[in-house]
Amino acid sequence: MSIKGKACIVGAYEHPTRKAGDKSVAQLHAEVAKGALEDAGLAKQDVDGYFCAGDAPGLGPLSMAHYLGLSLRHMASTDTGGSSYLIHVAHAAQAIAAGKCNVAQENDFCEFSQE
Repeated sequence: MSIKGKACIVGAYEHPTRKAGDKSVAQLHAEVAKGALEDAGLAKQDVDGYFCAGDAPGLGPLSMAHYLGLSLRHMASTDTGGSSYLIHVAHAAQAIAAGKCNVAQENDFCEFSQE
């Protein structure tokens, strides 16, 4: 099954600071998520898929979904070092193409949506 044309990146955001000692990892993820949603013209209620790696606190995607107040149909966590976020892009596109979710959020500056 080809996923070509079935999902696209619609929002991105890069946090303005590289070191933020006054913020938790969860706070940084939330600020990046908010920025990417605003860039995409979407609301947090639109997100029904979430992808993150091992840098997310607690139980990874479960803890972050709770912290962000998301209601999800699909979530996944893959930790392969620096390439995790690239893998999340592929996993989000595959999940959207398979109908597992419509809007997937990945905690490394990207928002994905059905085309």
